[in-house]
Amino acid sequence: MEIKIDGRLLVSTLCAKFKEEFGGTLRVYQGRKRCTGEEKVGDLVTATGTYECRSSKTVGGFEKDLKEKFGLVVQVASIDDWVLALDEMTLSKLPEIPRQATKADMESLKSKYSK
Repeated sequence: MEIKIDGRLLVSTLCAKFKEEFGGTLRVYQGRKRCTGEEKVGDLVTATGTYECRSSKTVGGFEKDLKEKFGLVVQVASIDDWVLALDEMTLSKLPEIPRQATKADMESLKSKYSK
């Protein structure tokens, strides 16, 4: 997936594209406050451009890359936005997070993705 960080892009559009591609929820923040989706990405970033992201990228690596390259603060969560994804997971594994996952569910997934 190629993510184009454009100043005119709405946060809601960016999040929808992420969900369609990877099956997870992208939480975008302005400071410590979570964006509503009405904001323009250009108001949140320090740079614009494109970012090529494969499904084999880890959640932690993806979040770090967007922060370093664009100054965009994001967190990746389950498709139902119930729980944050594990940093060790690849983006392709996001659909495996059960709906309304508990801490125990995430701990069992953690052992699955531990190196």
